[in-house]
Amino acid sequence: MFGAKFGSWVFRRKISTPSSRKRVPKVVLDANVWVSALLWGGKPAEIVRAAEEGKVCIVTSEEIIGEISQVLNYPKLRKVYQAAGLRHEDLIEAVLKVVKFVEVTEKVNVVVEHPVDDKFIECALAAGADYIVSGDKHMLKLGGYKKTQVLSVSEFLLVLEAKEF
Repeated sequence: MFGAKFGSWVFRRKISTPSSRKRVPKVVLDANVWVSALLWGGKPAEIVRAAEEGKVCIVTSEEIIGEISQVLNYPKLRKVYQAAGLRHEDLIEAVLKVVKFVEVTEKVNVVVEHPVDDKFIECALAAGADYIVSGDKHMLKLGGYKKTQVLSVSEFLLVLEAKEF
């Protein structure tokens, strides 16, 4: 067992589908949200569990998966998951099981303070995502782009709890 540090969803195989005709919100998770969900669980992992239950659709792109992979290779983080007997591949596989890939067709220059984060906006545009969930101050400061809102994990969970999609 992984204890409270690791999200219990990491090795589940079944993803539930929505049982009703309600619209499921599409959400892009920033790499920092993924890493927190994978290594420490908590509120970020609640979003992933919501995806497993068919309450949200997490969309991503190859570029975002690349960033998650890169961040998980940081020595400090590698020590955390290796101490629990996990491999980098296990964590990436867990992500791949709960996401829907989209092909990014439009490049943007929106996140002035940190242009490498434009990949999250691009993914959201390609997917028609309702939300980007991030812990990055420069993304949160942006507030949104076109029809996509940028929210913190806590803000998104409140919206998810309150809304009927």
